[in-house]
Amino acid sequence: MMVGSDPPGPVRVVDGNALAGMLAGALAVDATSLPLTCGHCGARFVLAQTVVEREPASALVRCRSCTHTLLTLAEEPDGLVVRMGTMELRFPR
Repeated sequence: MMVGSDPPGPVRVVDGNALAGMLAGALAVDATSLPLTCGHCGARFVLAQTVVEREPASALVRCRSCTHTLLTLAEEPDGLVVRMGTMELRFPR
């Protein structure tokens, strides 16, 4: 079932454009205050509390509790790439 104002009923299958409203508000916050849960050990914390291995154009973000890699960031000529597991998000400039 989809979350929101849709009446209960069968799930609607739509394309990614349906997420525009949901993501607009989520991406307009201070990233350091984003709550995270480590998929490896279950520890909960905000992004500011992670351990970051930083290089000039990239960063590796690790869980402070178990050191498991949570995400990686890479600044590329065309924008920022954020990788979480097998998912990759690209934020163009």
